[in-house]
Amino acid sequence: MGRLSPGQIIAAIGGIVLLVAMFLPWVGVSGPSLPSGLPGGVDTSTSENIWKGSSLDIYLLITGVVALLPALLAVTDSAAEFSFVSAATLLLGLVAVILVIAFLTVDFPDGADRKIGAFIGLGAAVVIAVGGFRAMQEEVAGEI
Repeated sequence: MGRLSPGQIIAAIGGIVLLVAMFLPWVGVSGPSLPSGLPGGVDTSTSENIWKGSSLDIYLLITGVVALLPALLAVTDSAAEFSFVSAATLLLGLVAVILVIAFLTVDFPDGADRKIGAFIGLGAAVVIAVGGFRAMQEEVAGEI
């Protein structure tokens, strides 16, 4: 079995966290509490994860899977055949960071609240980019 480099491990951890964060709430809409005869009323606030209402979900899914790819390739001893994966991880991670920042600032729904999943997803995208960069450096250092 192949051995994972620290950069590949960092990217894989970021990929796992990103895939988990996609199921956490990213967007929340607060509504007024409606009386329902109960002492506290009814809370009409809703939360949505990235799978609902955004086309960012497919790109983040691809980024998370590509970040996990070096770990899967190392397990199957075919990591040397796919040396471009670290560069792809870096590139997809950087674009994911840009897209999530754009989603949180420019493309965010009006009147909605940013929830914890969005910030965890942004952090995971940064970790994927850093892991991809470090894995590329390790590959270059191994060739010298």
